[in-house]
Amino acid sequence: MPKPMPMSNPQRDHPVVLSAPPCPGADPAATACPCLGPGAATDFDPCLQLALWASGEGVWRWAAEDGALRIDGLEFNGRPTTLPPLQIDALLECMHPDDRQAAQLGWRMHLSGAQPNCELVFRLRLQEEERWVRLYGRALSRGVDGRATRVIGTARDISSSREAEESLRVMASAFAQAHDPLVITDDEWKVLEANDAYAGLVGQPAEWLVGSSLLAALPVFDAMLANLSGDRHWQGECEICIGVGQWVPVGVSISAVLGEDLSRRFHIVALRDLRSVRAQEARERALQSTDRLTGLPNRSSLEARLGEVLGRGETMALMFLDVAGMKEVNDSYGHKAGDGLMRSLCLRLQQVCDRVGAALLARWSGTEFAVMLGADSAETEVRAASQAVLAALSEPFQIDAQEVVLTVSIGAALAPHDGRQCSELLRKVDVATRSAKERGHNQLAFFVAGQELDAQRRVRMFTQLRLDAERNGFSFVAQPKVDRTGCAVGAELLMRWPTEAFGMVSPVEFIPMAEKLGLIGLMGRHALHAAARLAARCQATGQRLPVAVNLSPKQVLQRGLDRQVMLACERAGIEPGLIELELTESALSVGLELVAPVLHNLRKRGFGLALDDFGTGYSSLSYLRHLPFSKIKIDRSFVMDLGREARTDTLLQHMVGLVHALGMTVVAEGVETVQQFELLRELGIEEFQGYHFARPMPLEQWEHCVESHGAGQILLPQGS
Repeated sequence: MPKPMPMSNPQRDHPVVLSAPPCPGADPAATACPCLGPGAATDFDPCLQLALWASGEGVWRWAAEDGALRIDGLEFNGRPTTLPPLQIDALLECMHPDDRQAAQLGWRMHLSGAQPNCELVFRLRLQEEERWVRLYGRALSRGVDGRATRVIGTARDISSSREAEESLRVMASAFAQAHDPLVITDDEWKVLEANDAYAGLVGQPAEWLVGSSLLAALPVFDAMLANLSGDRHWQGECEICIGVGQWVPVGVSISAVLGEDLSRRFHIVALRDLRSVRAQEARERALQSTDRLTGLPNRSSLEARLGEVLGRGETMALMFLDVAGMKEVNDSYGHKAGDGLMRSLCLRLQQVCDRVGAALLARWSGTEFAVMLGADSAETEVRAASQAVLAALSEPFQIDAQEVVLTVSIGAALAPHDGRQCSELLRKVDVATRSAKERGHNQLAFFVAGQELDAQRRVRMFTQLRLDAERNGFSFVAQPKVDRTGCAVGAELLMRWPTEAFGMVSPVEFIPMAEKLGLIGLMGRHALHAAARLAARCQATGQRLPVAVNLSPKQVLQRGLDRQVMLACERAGIEPGLIELELTESALSVGLELVAPVLHNLRKRGFGLALDDFGTGYSSLSYLRHLPFSKIKIDRSFVMDLGREARTDTLLQHMVGLVHALGMTVVAEGVETVQQFELLRELGIEEFQGYHFARPMPLEQWEHCVESHGAGQILLPQGS
């Protein structure tokens, strides 16, 4: 920094003296003021200097003769300090750099007479400490040119006041710029100050709010006033008026403070706008009650709505829709395609519900939906809504240019007839839905008294089935297959489930249960090993009679199916050709692209493959074209109508011709009469199965039959 220019140019010729009146108590002959100490000029009344000293003020003086500035009696932190004489340039060097220019300018202007008073405020470094100092004074004498020759005044350490001013400035700035609304009121709730945030909240300029009553916008509760009189603080939530009929939720914090004289009380009111908080809470509540994938109300929302309706005692109907086919889409096309299909499904269902006047459509679980029909709905409305749902789902959905058809099972319960409590009605409609599923696809079932007992029975059966699957608590029977001469050419292994509690349970009942529980793979392995052992025992008698075993859809999709079948053959010591694997069209509905590699691998290993229930589905011809079947089993429904309807006979004839043209063997199942057997033989069918030849028999009986004939052919008596 360049050295500052001199601040004085003494003029000693004909000075103009401005002096204070003499002190009455002072000696006129004295050359020094006793209050200033030895060597000090008598510039001040000693009494005045004493008063200044008592008030914490020091004395400073400057004379042009030597250009030195002297400061006496200045208090730093309560300690009087006398500074050595300083030239103005030296004093500037002791100042904070930011303060030098202003001090230099002020000094020059006073010396020149441009300013009547001299006031210099600056930061001074003294005793390893920086303090704020104010020098205030005026010239006692000036030269003929008007320039000051003597200056005198008071000096004061103003560090504390500057800090207080800075604090007040910061506090005022913080008050004005605070994000949250702030208000200061008197003890009568009249607004003294309001920041911009509060003005923005209520929509009025801050200056307009001064003098208004806060109570007009913010209600004051008795509890709040009680707290303010005691703890002097209250915190809570309420609403503030921002216009005619417009109320905004706010968080409020009020503190009562006393003034300096302790006689007045003020209120500092801090507000927090809770509109965004309430909006976020509403969004979270909506998410909690809404299914994220479909946007439909979820289970909790349904239960809440149902509870409200039942609480009012209204008559209404509740439907459950259990949609089938979604899992296969997820497995075949991926979950992204499955999610898209789910949204399309929900759109259709919502359109149906809007047409029938349903009160609510909700997603109950993965593929289950709940429909609340309107008030006073009964069985008639349920049947109409069910027909509308079935009609909507009969139209195929499009996935990657492929058509997908979904099916649905519908259960219904009526309130208050079937239940007056939410949990009771939900339980009964679930029972009705399971009943509809047992009847087949696209069925409607109402809750009927006694169904709950059936449901409880199924729960017990589930438990027992799980235990028996682990320990292989099943039995097996064999139903022979015969050729055109009636000689046995093999057998089909059939699983039976004998129980103490439920008797002999039909496969029609326990196989779907096993698939639902994920037990079908384990049970399938039991059947494969039983079939291999049976074929091995027959082979030991010299008879190569293949044993057929059924595969479920879930088994086909299991990884390592080929290894499982090979392991069963290896343990039994037989070749793969003695095992035939039968699959129904339902087992193939998961998609050719998934099934074909599995079946081709099995066929390559030497296993026989048979398509069961041929002719009952829509894709039979496609399966014949793409899958390596060695046998085709004609469904028993064609056999039952044989000879009764010419169209059936013609259709069956063409089916047999087609299969033969593809190089496959035809098996007719469900043969019960001689007439059926003769007609089927005339069509060229090679193998037969049914009660006309033999009913399913214990494995021991079949083994005995095989063993008793030694190496010769086994001729089963017709009608046995």
